[in-house]
Amino acid sequence: MRLGRPIFNSDGQILVGYQYELSQSVINKLQKMGIDYLHIEDAQTDDIIIEDLIREETRVNLRSSLLHILDRVASTSYDPKTANGQLFKLCSKSVSMVIDDLQHQDTIMLMNMNVFQSNAYDQHFIQKAVNVCVYATKLGMVEGYTGEDLDTLSLSALLHDIGNLKVPREILMKRSLLTPFEYAEIKKHTEYGFKLLKDEAGIPITVAHVAMQHHERINGTGYPHGLKGDEIHPFAQWVGMIDTYDSLTHPRAHREAVLPHQAIEILYGGAGTLYDINKVRQFRNRVALFPLGLSVELNSGETGIVSKVNTDFKHRPVIRVLRNPYGEPLKQPYEIDLSRHLNVMIARVGEAVGSK
Repeated sequence: MRLGRPIFNSDGQILVGYQYELSQSVINKLQKMGIDYLHIEDAQTDDIIIEDLIREETRVNLRSSLLHILDRVASTSYDPKTANGQLFKLCSKSVSMVIDDLQHQDTIMLMNMNVFQSNAYDQHFIQKAVNVCVYATKLGMVEGYTGEDLDTLSLSALLHDIGNLKVPREILMKRSLLTPFEYAEIKKHTEYGFKLLKDEAGIPITVAHVAMQHHERINGTGYPHGLKGDEIHPFAQWVGMIDTYDSLTHPRAHREAVLPHQAIEILYGGAGTLYDINKVRQFRNRVALFPLGLSVELNSGETGIVSKVNTDFKHRPVIRVLRNPYGEPLKQPYEIDLSRHLNVMIARVGEAVGSK
C-alpha cells in the first residue's frame, strides 16, 4: 500500500511523504505514535474524493497555537494578568481561519489529523481542541451565529479544556480507575480554566464561562456548580455536548472508543435531561458520523469503505464492499446503501492493516 496523503509532524513538516510504500513495521510505528487513520491509494476507490474541512495551512496554524499554549500555560510561572493577551494573540488568527474554511461546508466530516504530536498528552489535548472547535464552529453557523458571537463560540470551543493543563498529567493519563481524590482533581479543570481565561486580555468573559460550565448539565447533575437549564450559557451547552461526543469516539487511557452511532445514541439517551434535545438533533443532522473513505466492517463480516454520505440519513451511509467475510478481495466490488438495508449495520471502523 502507498500513502494517499502525507503525514505531518507537530510543526507541520512532512513526517511520511505522499505515495510512501508502507510496510507492516511502519504501520505499527505509526499506530504507536497515535495515528489512527491513513489515506491509502487504491484503484478501487480512486473515484471517492475526500475533501478536508479545513486547509492544511489552518491545521498547521492550530497546531502551532496549541503547542505554544501547552508550553506557556502549563508553566507554574504563567500569570494571565501579566501575559499581555498572549492566548488571544495565539488563537484569534486560528479561529478566523477555521471560520473562513467552514463558510462553504454543509456536512461535517472530521477525521483525526494525520499528525504525530510530541507525546500522548499533547496529542490528546490538541486533537480534542481542534475537533470540538471545528464541530462547534460549523454548528454555530447552522444556528445563525455570525460576527462576534461566532468568533466567541469558536474560541470558547478551542479553549474549553485549557484548565486541564493545570491538572497533573499522571492523573489525566492514568490507565486504571481513578480514585475519588483523583476524580475530584480532574473536575477542578473547569475552575482552573475559568481562572486562566477571565483575566486574559482580549479574551471575552463568555469564553471563561464556557470553560467553567461545559460539564454542567441541564438537569443540574453536572459540575462544578450544578447549574440547570438556562442557567448554563448556550455556548457551554453546545461545547459540553460536542466534548462528550468527541470523548466517547476516541480512546482514552482507561477505556476504548465507542462507534460514532453508539455515541449519538448515548447523547440521545441524555437528550432532555443532560443535553438540549434540539442541539442533539442538529448535531445528528449535520455531522457525517462515518466520513467518506473510512474503512468499516459490516455485521455480515464483509469489509469496505464509506463511498457516499446520505444527505437525509448521515448515520446510514453507502458502503463500497471490497472483501467478503473471509477477508478475500472481491473481483467485482459492489455498493450497499445502509439507508435502504436497515438490517445491515456497521460493526467496526478501521482496519488492522491501516487502510483508509
